[in-house]
Amino acid sequence: MASALFNKLLVMLASLYVAKHMEHHCHGEHCHVCHHIHRCLELISVCMELVVAPFELALRFFYFKLVCFKTATSRSITLVSQKVLLLN
Repeated sequence: MASALFNKLLVMLASLYVAKHMEHHCHGEHCHVCHHIHRCLELISVCMELVVAPFELALRFFYFKLVCFKTATSRSITLVSQKVLLLN
């Protein structure tokens, strides 16, 4: 529980840092603020992937089970099932 709370706090602080420093005076290629913003965005994306991944896997599993179930239960259509009169 403490770990989840710490992760939420970390993401919140990273989001606040990015929001506050997004329009800073950039010092060029080696700007430390840009470096920190990049690291914060990486942290946020990793945390979001950890949150979203289990739900995405569950939805994919459920969806593919439905597709397999539908294909397994679908009746095969034959000429006899359509009552087609076969004349020679």
